[in-house]
Amino acid sequence: MSKIYKIIPPEVKSQILAELAVPGSSVTELARIYQISTTSIYNLQKAAQVIRPVAEPNFIELSVKNSSNAHIKNASLNFANCSLLLEGDIRASSLIAIIKILEEQLC
Repeated sequence: MSKIYKIIPPEVKSQILAELAVPGSSVTELARIYQISTTSIYNLQKAAQVIRPVAEPNFIELSVKNSSNAHIKNASLNFANCSLLLEGDIRASSLIAIIKILEEQLC
């Protein structure tokens, strides 16, 4: 006996994914509502993650006026899955050196 596959229109796929993103949503309940298998919903969710990966920025922009004399009170740096919070009297030239090291190591 062959399986019958239901073609899900793109707008319905988007609706299912949107409903799946709501806290407390249930794959089983959505499968019942849309009359498709739970496996179809899991496959849909997996395909959506492959199609739209989250892009990590691979650049840093820093602008400091009078960098030789500039002092910064707080700096928060976020690279990929790493965060660094600097507090105190930080020279801009030191901050630039830290950023260069992080770029070499993490980017």
